Amino acid sequence: MPEQMQIQSAYDLPEGFVYVRDVIPDVIEEIRYAGTHNFTGNVVEGYEAPFAIMTKEAAEKLALAADALRQEGYRIKIFDAYRPRRAVAHFIRWSQQEEDGLTSEEFYPDFKKRSLLVDQGYIARNSAHTRGSAVDLTLTDFNGNEVDMGTCFDYFGGLSWHGAKNITEEQAQNRLLLKTAMEKAGFRPFEQEWWHYKLRGEPYPETSFDFVVH
Repeated sequence: MPEQMQIQSAYDLPEGFVYVRDVIPDVIEEIRYAGTHNFTGNVVEGYEAPFAIMTKEAAEKLALAADALRQEGYRIKIFDAYRPRRAVAHFIRWSQQEEDGLTSEEFYPDFKKRSLLVDQGYIARNSAHTRGSAVDLTLTDFNGNEVDMGTCFDYFGGLSWHGAKNITEEQAQNRLLLKTAMEKAGFRPFEQEWWHYKLRGEPYPETSFDFVVH
């Protein structure tokens, strides 16, 4: 199994939070909002480094899922985990701007207005990610090649729903593999996004955090 290059950070996290790579050493991190390959087309406010951060409880449960999937020949790849509250506000501001078509073809081809993404629940005004126990992820082989899930991450539309009909049997099975492992580890899926999971019994159910991802 190839070793993933480790990016060091000296930032001290708030009590109760951990870097996922410290709990799951072979995790692959592609934190989309720390770069420009995301539906906004820009680095999102609050992301200053490409790290996955979660509550300690969520990371430890995620490790259980990663262990089970590793036995099946897979690694987990994280697109987003803890998300600062200011990032959610960034998304809402973006949704209110005039459409420029720069990212719509990849991420939301079925929507003519960005505001509809909020109206239909694809972009949340109050995200579970700000509580630190939600994660967006997919599966890869041991070499880091993503399995086929039928859509890209953050594809806003019916094809991303669990139970979507217009995907192949292989794509459906890949989604089910991830879903089964995550549910057994203690996570709840989100019906509209095959990649999104939230810890059951999260430790900070009423707290929305806003510290920067360093």
